[in-house]
Order: sequence, then C-alpha cells, then structure tokens
Amino acid sequence: MKSRVLLLLVATSLSLSATIAGTKHDLSSSGPGVKTNITQKCVFCHTPHGSATGTAQIIPLWNKTTTVTTGFTMYSSGTISGTVDTTPTGASMACFTCHDGTQAVGNMINLPNGVASVTYTAGGGVNATGFIASGVNLLGKDLSNDHPVSITYTQNLDSGLVNPTSFAPNTVQLFPTNANGSKVQCASCHQVHDNTNPPFLRVSMTNSALCTTCHIK
Repeated sequence: MKSRVLLLLVATSLSLSATIAGTKHDLSSSGPGVKTNITQKCVFCHTPHGSATGTAQIIPLWNKTTTVTTGFTMYSSGTISGTVDTTPTGASMACFTCHDGTQAVGNMINLPNGVASVTYTAGGGVNATGFIASGVNLLGKDLSNDHPVSITYTQNLDSGLVNPTSFAPNTVQLFPTNANGSKVQCASCHQVHDNTNPPFLRVSMTNSALCTTCHIK
C-alpha cells in the first residue's frame, strides 16, 4: 500500500509541476495555438507502439519523421572553444523536425487510431497546412545567429564557463550528462514539457539566471 501511495504522490507532483496541456506545444484539438483534429497531446512526438528505430530514434518512443539533416548553417566564431557539429544532432534534431519549417508539425510515423490524416486550424505562427511559417518559432536552417547547439561544453578550455558537475538539479541539462565533453542542445535551456518560464525555459531569465547557470559573468 505504501508503494502505491508513493507512486500516486509522485505522479500528482509531476502533473502539477509540468504539463504541455494548454501550452503552444499542445497541438491537440483543444490547444491554444494551432489546432488539429486530434484529441491526444503526446502523440505529436511520442508513440507507445511503432516508433522510430535505429538512428532515427533520436528521443524515446519518437513518433516524428526526421527532418532533412542537411543544409544547416551552424554557429561559428573565432573565439569559440567547443566543437560544433556540422548539423544539429540528438535532442536538437528533434526540435528541428518542426522548428526548421520544412515539414508539418503533425507529420507522424504512427497516427492515432481512427485518424486517417491530420487537419489544421492555423494559429501561433503555424499555417493551415501545419507548417511553422512565421514568428519567433520559425528558426529555419540558418543557425549562425542563434546560441550554438550540438556543441561540446568544454569548461576545462574556457575559464568563463561554470563546471557542469556543479549545475544545480533541475536547471540546465547537458547531453548525455552534466560533464565536460557533453553537448549543449536546444533542450539544455528549453524544457519542452513545461512552460512555467516562457518560452519553455528550464531557468527563469530574471537577472539572467539562465545565462549565468553556465556563464561566469
């Protein structure tokens, strides 16, 4: 009985602290921006059956058709100390399956039962065919003026960076772990399931708190 109570408390705590329901990542028929003919909320990224496999499985139970991985212009600088991949990888590639604007947000491997195709009601920068076509959500493929992603975090080579092993829990996340040599990805700063700190930030920007989690200023 104790274990059941504990599980219930944990589930309740998680449901209160983080949810995509009612956020811009809620693409269901009840979402606040673009609306689809689908009542489910998680299916736009995840599926319990028939998910991507092999190298296409970029995040757990991935349900998206992977975006074109070529044609990106990555961030570069003469003073940068980390190594930037030639194209977005890992969790960042997951974000660009929508945010590069090359495919519809409802482009899924496994549609929900009873749904033959996805239809859209435009909103939030997403047009009537389901493409992110305008606004700050459209990053495109030119990332040269955005914070570098798919870059190794090398605090040992840059005295201006915080040792990642000292990051406070539930703040910035490197991939696969908070350690030198791990990578900064889109999801390092953004938590796609929680919009407590808009826009889906892991740490508030008040007093530049998000920035100073990594950067000594």
